[in-house]
Amino acid sequence: MTVVVAYAGGPAGSAAITRRAREADVVAVSVDLGAGDVDFAALRERALGCGAAEAIVVDARTEFADEHCLPALQANAVLFDRYPLVGSLARPLIEKHLALIADGAEVHRPRETRGLLSPDRTLWGRAVDTADADPWHRPVYSYTEDVAANIDAPDEVVVTFDRGVPVAVDGETVSVAEAVLRLGHRAGAHGVGRFDLATDGREVYEAPGAWALITAHRELENLTLDADLARFKQSVDRRWTELVHDGLWASPLREPLDAFVRHAQEHVCGDVRMVFHGGAAVVTGRRGEAGPARHLRPVGRRYRPLTGREHPDHPNHRAS
Repeated sequence: MTVVVAYAGGPAGSAAITRRAREADVVAVSVDLGAGDVDFAALRERALGCGAAEAIVVDARTEFADEHCLPALQANAVLFDRYPLVGSLARPLIEKHLALIADGAEVHRPRETRGLLSPDRTLWGRAVDTADADPWHRPVYSYTEDVAANIDAPDEVVVTFDRGVPVAVDGETVSVAEAVLRLGHRAGAHGVGRFDLATDGREVYEAPGAWALITAHRELENLTLDADLARFKQSVDRRWTELVHDGLWASPLREPLDAFVRHAQEHVCGDVRMVFHGGAAVVTGRRGEAGPARHLRPVGRRYRPLTGREHPDHPNHRAS
């Protein structure tokens, strides 16, 4: 019998490999989601040392960025208007690759023990379920510096979007993954993207790149989307976020929600200027194309395009 174990290097995963190796051939699977601070070669050796017959590392960084992080960005996926999704974005992709490798074998996904040894770490962010519920205790951060670390050196950045996709940082072309990592490094240096919550116990998150991109994307949507479309999209964004957070990535509802969000990005093109400083990402400038509905005026129950001097771009335009 073959058993496939999702392995992140924690004590629960190591124990699961040792225990199951007594009765089956264990295949340990580690999925690289772009955290950047994980030594996957050492992780593989550790899995083999625990008794795994085979240890596989799957490079899913680009797939995670393009197929999970980008939809979350375009849906402005911030839970309860407080923090970006982190682990719930990653788990569906991990499970997908486990299933592909298993192909009929038994799949075992250990539930890691709570504490600092078992954070969810991806390029989008990091989650730590701390055992210390006292909100006075200072958590241990790794993606972000203290908010006062670079207080005398604010960092200004310009992010360029094309149809809701981040395509350049300070004029240099980037992939989605590169945009998240670059902004994460620069925003994190100023303590941007820290979230300390008291929900079911205490939960600490840090997602500097995600927070910087969502902040920029929201502001560009405010500039480029028609008011009715923007208002309706807020409800779609909220439902998309709830769906993914609740573990329903495979829900038949997500695909049509994705389709709507993608269509709404048609005119989300332009530049956003931000400053990272003292734990905040502050938008200081936006420029972009306005969607066609911004040049429509209601006439009864129908719309007609503005022409001549009515059009706001006409040199002799007068506001009515």
